[in-house]
Amino acid sequence: MMSALRKYEVWVFLVLIVVLNGLFVSAISFEFLPKGLYQNGRFALLAGLLCGIVLVARGWSGIVDLLRPMLEWRRPVRWYLFALLWNPLICLAVLAAIYIFNRNSMPDFTPNFAVAVRPSVLKTVLISSFVGEIVWISYAIRRLSGQFTPYVSAIIVGVVWTAWWVPMAIYNIGIIPNLPLGGLLINQIGVAAMCTFVYMHTKSGFLVLCLQLMFNTTILVLPVTPNVGGVTTYWIFAILYFIAALLLFVVFGPKPLFKTATARQAIRA
Repeated sequence: MMSALRKYEVWVFLVLIVVLNGLFVSAISFEFLPKGLYQNGRFALLAGLLCGIVLVARGWSGIVDLLRPMLEWRRPVRWYLFALLWNPLICLAVLAAIYIFNRNSMPDFTPNFAVAVRPSVLKTVLISSFVGEIVWISYAIRRLSGQFTPYVSAIIVGVVWTAWWVPMAIYNIGIIPNLPLGGLLINQIGVAAMCTFVYMHTKSGFLVLCLQLMFNTTILVLPVTPNVGGVTTYWIFAILYFIAALLLFVVFGPKPLFKTATARQAIRA
């Protein structure tokens, strides 16, 4: 049984986290659990399940391996500029396109910095970005890349990541309201692909954390979400983000995009 867990470790985690998170959010929604548990409980469940499975399967060395990419921060300045500017530029490109083609009925595109600087919001952004980087990139992408190409691994993670968000979107608990599930799926695959792109080129979990922090902050500040900019704006943002991430893979790699990875392509970071 232990050998089977080690062999299918990442798949066990990906299936369990979707199921358990669905049960957890449902229990919150139907008030079987106090709502106060939700804010940090979803991330505690995410991190706790991962650490528990890794600890059983690989011991403390596996836990250390989860955190090791976060210590890789000495990278060229251009990568930090990329991580910090990528998400704002995508958002601004979306808003500029809407302004050019829809001047007669423009929504309010005023940036909202007040939301992003609230202590509770800052705390959630930091925790979600930190836990998300370790779970979805430093762990899931690295493990899956031993079986698939990095881009296919990103697609798999993007789908599971979306499934993790679905209960929150359905019950509308602690999430940006009115997110269309199709747009959320496209967006999350794009986000997973961007995180994978940065990680594969730098092997730095810290840089991916910077990228995620900017993504989570930017969508709160700039009106690209359905509750502020409208559903159409969000769809445009999700599709553009997905296409831009795909183009980066096509131009800069890692390649191939879809051919099954060989043993030598497995991530040893």
